[in-house]
Amino acid sequence: MTPTTTAVPLSVLARVLIIGAGIMSLANSVTIPFLAVFLRTGVGLPPGLIGFIIGSSVFFSIFAGFVGGSLSDVLGRARLLLVSLVGVIGSFIGLYIADSATTVFACNATLALSSGVFAPVGKALLSDLLPRERRAKTFSYQYVATNIGYAVGPVAGAAVGLAGGRLAFLVGALGYGIYLIGLAVVLLLAPAAATAATATSDAAKQHFGSALRGLAGSARIVAVDRRLLFLVLAGLLLEAVHGRISSLLAQHLSVGFTDGVTILGYVLAANAITVVVLQVFVSRFMEKRNPVTSITVGGLLTVTGMAGFAVADGLWQFVAAMVVFSLGEILIYPAEFAIIDRIAPEESRGAYFGAQTFAQIGVFIGPFTGGLLLAAYGATTMFLGVGSFALASVVIYVVVGRRIPGLAASVPDRHPVPSNTQQ
Repeated sequence: MTPTTTAVPLSVLARVLIIGAGIMSLANSVTIPFLAVFLRTGVGLPPGLIGFIIGSSVFFSIFAGFVGGSLSDVLGRARLLLVSLVGVIGSFIGLYIADSATTVFACNATLALSSGVFAPVGKALLSDLLPRERRAKTFSYQYVATNIGYAVGPVAGAAVGLAGGRLAFLVGALGYGIYLIGLAVVLLLAPAAATAATATSDAAKQHFGSALRGLAGSARIVAVDRRLLFLVLAGLLLEAVHGRISSLLAQHLSVGFTDGVTILGYVLAANAITVVVLQVFVSRFMEKRNPVTSITVGGLLTVTGMAGFAVADGLWQFVAAMVVFSLGEILIYPAEFAIIDRIAPEESRGAYFGAQTFAQIGVFIGPFTGGLLLAAYGATTMFLGVGSFALASVVIYVVVGRRIPGLAASVPDRHPVPSNTQQ
């Protein structure tokens, strides 16, 4: 007689990581979107310097993502997560008291470094804590929590007068402080969680020189895995489309429409609402399909949305195009992490998630390419041209997916979740 399969609930630490994603995005969304306003009105910096300070943060994030992810394989996840949260808190406090370009640059760089470390290490830890068949769904939950924070934060911050003010950074520091305390308590009081969060070998006890050798070893492992390199390239192409869609829309709407700012506000709200409302339904779609299928469908929806932007001439057309575009985003984001998780060796999972942060270069490539196309050929060509990056990415995922054993078939849910334990 076959024994009854019992549910495998998310650990307490996994739940804290998911909830923490919402807390962090809430804290970020009352500060980061208004950073340019603060630097202009609160510090008095010129536009060119503001652009340099904000734009440079992506390079610090990329560097920190790979280094932090790799070191977590050697030193353990827990200590890096806690240190990175302390770094974010210190950066927010520094921005609160900053009164010069040098101080602002240093604090913004530290903020990018700290956040860049946390993201891949947190993803790697979620993978450590959960069986493989639960990971894609959990990444989806984390994605929902993040988007809820970003949907609520800017509105709440503006409503209480925090937008663009120094006080917002103290509020952000407070939010991160609450999360830091909660995470630290869980690591101290939950022995199983603490064990999972530490390094999986005696490497965690090595000295700094050994840690550096471990980092170099991770770099070698990543550099020779052609599947990973192609997946990072594919992720970069998708990030070029999704990473700064607001920038492409803003350039078009601000010039071609008298009510462009109003339209942009509704369109961005449609993005947040679509992600929050439809994520659960899309997650159920993903459970029955392999990640490559999710990305393929998501990429086609992304291109369709971009084509919709190209031909839209009114509010509702832009909103409809954004809903389609957002559906593609929902399908793609968790599936990307699921594929990386599938190919990552247990001992190098942090390095693999860290390597994926190089895809953030697309955040620069997308708006830059879009701006050139807009200036030379107009908005239609801009949206279709940048949208074609998603098609190229889908091709890469399909080709590389065939080289990943077992990826062509969906992962069976060997631990079904009863209705009373659904997340």
